[in-house]
Order: sequence, then structure tokens, then C-alpha cells
Amino acid sequence: MRTLASTLLIVMLAGCAAPRALQVIDNVLSHEGATPPSPPLVRELLARPLEALEAQAIFARSVPEPLSRLAHAPRAALEPAIERFLDELAQAQRALRAAVPSVPALEARLPPLALQREFKAQPDPAPFLEAIARFLRQRIKFPAQGARYARGDIIVILGTPGDDVHELAPLRDSAVRVIVDPGGNDRYRGPDVVLHGLAAIIDLGGDDHYQSDGPAWGSAVAGVSLLLDVAGNDIYEATDFSIGAALAGLGAVLDLAGDDTYRVRAFGQGLGLAHGTGVLWDRGGNDRYRAGGLPDPFERGGGLSFAQGAAVGVRTGMGGGIGILRDDAGDDAYQAQLFAQGAGYYYALGLLWDRGGNDRYRAARYAQGAGVHEAVGVLRDESGNDDYALTVGVGQGMGLDLAVGALADIAGDDRYAASTLAQGAATANGVGIVQDAGGRNEWRLDQSPGRGSAEWARGLPSVGLVLGDAPRHETPPVHETQSEAPCPSADSPLRRRLREDVVAALTQVRADDFDRLWPLAAELRCALAGASGTEAQAMWDGFEDLAATPYAGLIASALRARPAPPAQMRRLVAQLSAHPSCGVRTAALGLDGSIAAAQAALRSSCWQLQARALKILQARGATPEDASAVPGFLLQDF
Repeated sequence: MRTLASTLLIVMLAGCAAPRALQVIDNVLSHEGATPPSPPLVRELLARPLEALEAQAIFARSVPEPLSRLAHAPRAALEPAIERFLDELAQAQRALRAAVPSVPALEARLPPLALQREFKAQPDPAPFLEAIARFLRQRIKFPAQGARYARGDIIVILGTPGDDVHELAPLRDSAVRVIVDPGGNDRYRGPDVVLHGLAAIIDLGGDDHYQSDGPAWGSAVAGVSLLLDVAGNDIYEATDFSIGAALAGLGAVLDLAGDDTYRVRAFGQGLGLAHGTGVLWDRGGNDRYRAGGLPDPFERGGGLSFAQGAAVGVRTGMGGGIGILRDDAGDDAYQAQLFAQGAGYYYALGLLWDRGGNDRYRAARYAQGAGVHEAVGVLRDESGNDDYALTVGVGQGMGLDLAVGALADIAGDDRYAASTLAQGAATANGVGIVQDAGGRNEWRLDQSPGRGSAEWARGLPSVGLVLGDAPRHETPPVHETQSEAPCPSADSPLRRRLREDVVAALTQVRADDFDRLWPLAAELRCALAGASGTEAQAMWDGFEDLAATPYAGLIASALRARPAPPAQMRRLVAQLSAHPSCGVRTAALGLDGSIAAAQAALRSSCWQLQARALKILQARGATPEDASAVPGFLLQDF
């Protein structure tokens, strides 16, 4: 087997191989102020992209140790210790209430994406998981007719050795419910989702069917939900936010044996939202994982799956969580659409880790090791003859916009197919890695860019790495331009509001609401470009009031299209040059454009500011006076 040191390494950086370019993401983010709430591991991997290849370390850092202990099958012969169990569940309930005393109103049938901003903390799952582990180690005799034990809003239900039907409903208001079933081909039905509480289903045997037309099966908001199935060929079916999904808590499904089928419409099968860890862990059998998708408003080639080891945050206000799908053995089939199979979006970490078998992966886009917008997405397959295919592309080890995407296949004769932007590709200062450590492989990429392609942005490189035998796709590096789309001739209501009162029109949009803030850049530029002299002066005056705020980037973009009068422009550039965001200071340097300001900027530790300074000096025919702080890959044109 090849080691990392002996593999073929391709780094496409405008013809310049530069290991320091792996630090671009860290450098940019380090100069943009505090990161949004998100798992610390995400930021660490963005700083050290090659460590994203180490799935075992990621798993150990992400999954609570008591959950890993539960993955070893409990004893099947048991005798009651209910009172002690109820005591320990009550302690876990008190810990939940202390960590998350209350939650906003929740709708059980929708993936709670919009609620991510509302949660500032998450409960510790350990007390609940450890209580369950101790209970399962007891010798408990199951009553032939089953039993139900209650203490306030804490309920323990014991099933029978026969074929039982368990009807379930959402668990709310810090309630606790545990179902332990000793065997039989059981049916679990209903929206089994935790909405602030603690819940567990422990099924010790039989071919079971878990079916719900709502969120269910190891799904939790502000709580802990565990489903542990010890044996049997099982079927798991639900709609959205299901089968190992969590927001502000832990949602986990552990299936220890059998040929299992997992179906979810979207948002599940190992999904992590803000402050949440979602885990789907299957330890054996030939399994089938299928995720559909919700309609994609941008029509990018499929529906929004966010499944099979996926995690998503709210750009730009709240980072996501950690989503993991782990399968330890068997010939498995994975099918999804967009954002799936090891995908992370905005300060989130998605991991699909398959440890054995001949596996088949099918998705459309942003999948199979895809990091998007300051996130990490990893797919690692340890062995077997595997087949990877993307109908659109943008995956298979692809990093987009300060993100890390990695696909690692350690052994076997494998096939890779994608349309474009795949197999070790990166854009907008991302890092994309594809690693194949052995076997006779087939590679198909319909069109460039891909396989080592890396497009520059912010004056800085991206990094595309091919570790293994993939043929390099010869694609020249693409450098960004500053060309702006023309303004539509027809005016818009928003543009009119911006001219009337630019401060009010901008500040009515939350500075961390990316979906609403991002379109404002073009609208503000076009509003200023089409303003009368009086209107433009009022807008420039308003810009001075906002130049130190998070709206400063929008202002710099508008000033590039129509500068203020010279004296006012100098004041605005000075304000923007003092902004805490290096991106804003870089835009201000572009507006200044002087040799003196550019020479001073070379002493900064911010690489994108240095890149803009070098561009100005080159345009002015000037030589850098002191480039000792500038990384070598930025000096190739001097």
C-alpha cells in the first residue's frame, strides 16, 4: 500500500508548488475577526487541511465516548433494576434543564434550519447515555406482557419478546422516555422526535420496521435521542430531520448487525445543525442508504438532501454542527442528491466513513467529500472495490470558498466519475483533496476544471491535491476579475429606498443574515450609480455613518463604482482602512490605489491585503520595498 509520502502529489497554483498555500484559509479567517459559534474541530481542520483525511481521529473527537461504548451489544438476558434507572434518568433530566431551560416554539414536521440562531448551548449527553449503559448491563427479566414504569414525566417502557407495535409522538418540555424491547419483529410508528427532552429506543433483536411520516429515529432538538438496534434486518423510514439528526444536542442511531435499509426524504442519516451532533453508525451488513431532496431554489441539478454525513450552518450568523455516517462492514449503496455523503456547509463538519466492503456512491452535486463556505466535508472509504459517481460534479474532494473537501479511498480497484470541478479541485481559496492509496482505478472527468485545478480569489490561491494515480487534468489557473454585472435599466423599490435613506435601508437587514444581505451589494452599487447628484451626496454621507459597521464591505463595493468627492473619499477610505475585517481593508486599499499605501500594506500579516498591494505596485511599475513578510507564492510576478 502506498503511503502519503510516496503518492503522486499535484498542487496547481499557477504553476507554483507552495506548501504555505495550504495555510490560505487559516490566514484569511484569522484576519476576519471572531468566527461564528461552531465546533472547534471545524476551525482546526480549516487550518490544517490534510488532517481532514484522518476519519478515525475526527470520529473520536466528535462522538461522545459513552455512545461508542453502547456500540458493543448489551446482554440479551436481563433482570429489573428500574428504580435505580429512574433515579439516574431523573439526574440526567435535571442536567438537561440546567443546560437548556426552555426552547422556542417548534414545528415537529419541518427541519428546524431557521431555529439555529436561537440556541446558545447544548445539553451534555453523557449522563443519559451512561444511565442507559448501566441499565443494559443489569440482569433484567422482561415481563411476558411487557411493563410501563413512570415517575412524573419520566417513562420507561419494557416490550415483550413477541412482535410489538410501539406508537410514538414528539417528546417535549424536558420529558424523558426510554423503550427497551427484548426481541421480535417490532413496528415503531410515529414522529419520534425529541423537542427538548431525552429519549431512547433499545431493541435487542428481530427484523424491525421504523416508519414515520415526520421527523423521527434518533432526531433531537435541544436534547438527546438515541436508537440502538442490536440485531436483525431492519428498515428505517422517515421524512425530514431524521435517522441521526441533531440541533443543539445529540441525535444518534446505532445498528449493530443485519442488512438494513435507511430512507429519508432530506436532512438526516447523520446530520449536524448548530450545536448539534448527528450520528448514524451501522456496524455490519449489506446496507442501503437513500436520501431524496427538497426543491432547490437555485436549480443546481437536484434536490437539497443534506444527508449521509452532512452538516450545515446559517450563513453568516451561526456555524453548523457535526454530522457523521459511519458504516463498519458490508457491501453498501449510498444514494442522495445535493449536499451529501460527507458534505459541510458554513463552519460545519460532515463525515462519511465506510470501513469495508464493495460500496456504491451516487449523488448529484456538493457531495462525496465537499466543503462549502468555511466548512469541512470528508468521505473516507477504507477498503473494497468502490464506485463513485456525481451527475453534476462539484465534489469528490472539492473545497469551495475557504473550505476543505476530501475524498480518501485507501484500498481496492475503484471507479470515479464526475462532470466537472471534482476529484481534487478547489475554488475561492478552498482546499480540495482526492487520495487513492492503491488498486487499479478508473477515472472519468467529463470536462475541466478538476483533478488538481485551483482557481484564485481574493488575490490568493486555492489548492487542489491529487494523492495517488489520478491523471492530471491540464487546466490553467483562473484568476479572479473585478468586473461588475451591468445594472438593469428598470429601477427597483429597494434601490429607491437606498437613495431615500441608505442607513435605514441597510440596517433593517441583519448584518448576519447572508441570504438577504448578499443581494444588497449589487442593489447598493446600482442605486448609487443611478442616483442624482443630491441623492448620491446623501448616500455618501450615510456611508460615513456606516463605514465602521459590518455593512462596510457593501459600501466599498459601491464606492468602486462611483467614488465620493475627493475630500469625502479620503475620509471614507481612512475609515474603511481601519475596519477590523481584512477583506474591507483590502477593498479600501484598492480604492486608495497609492504606492505609499501599498508599500505599507506589505508589512501586514494579512495575505489578501498583501496581494492587493502587490497588484497596485505592479500596475504602477513600482518595486516592493520590503517583501519579507510576503509568502513566496505571491511574489512570482516580481
